[in-house]
Amino acid sequence: MELSQKIYELRTGSGLSQLDLAEKLGVSRQSVSKWETGQAVPDLDKLIRLADLFGISVDELVREGERPAPPEPQVVYAAEQRGFSPVQKAGAALEVVGLLGLVLGGMGLVSLIGAGLMLLGLPLLLCKKHPWLWMGWTAVAISLLVFNPHTSVSPWGLFGGMRYLYWILTNPELRYYASYFAAAIGILRGSLILLLIFLGIRARRRGSGAEP
Repeated sequence: MELSQKIYELRTGSGLSQLDLAEKLGVSRQSVSKWETGQAVPDLDKLIRLADLFGISVDELVREGERPAPPEPQVVYAAEQRGFSPVQKAGAALEVVGLLGLVLGGMGLVSLIGAGLMLLGLPLLLCKKHPWLWMGWTAVAISLLVFNPHTSVSPWGLFGGMRYLYWILTNPELRYYASYFAAAIGILRGSLILLLIFLGIRARRRGSGAEP
């Protein structure tokens, strides 16, 4: 078997295009094409690199009459991931802190905060895809359950909260801590919802290949 045919069979047997092989050897695609059609012969340096690339000796490559053995497929074993990821560790930490607050807080505010932390930690601990997005929507759900009776003027938030804040600033009789708190909850929750929608759309587009 001639050298040109050997190069062709080794390249195609490895699943490489002429351009792929050219890039690996630092030559042009036209050079590879000339080698395979017998119009040119690789120099010694390129012969050595070809032999190394395909896992054969230079002698096997250049000697006529010998059919080159196809390169053995390389099996790549992915390293098994053990333990918790950083995100899961953050979720576990929230679970521990929340449990302590729930146990030690009795029936007070600390207990409620502990329960909230445990709920927020679950998405980080359990969700494999987009755990921070799940955590954000969990925070929105908790705020609707816990704070909505006190922020009914702005149940979803941003624009209602800003309007309520305007009323507070223009009407002195509404200037109470509870009023400011209701407006702040509405604005923060609405901003968080808009951010989560944006991040969710971007994550979906990336997952479907719409973005590089």
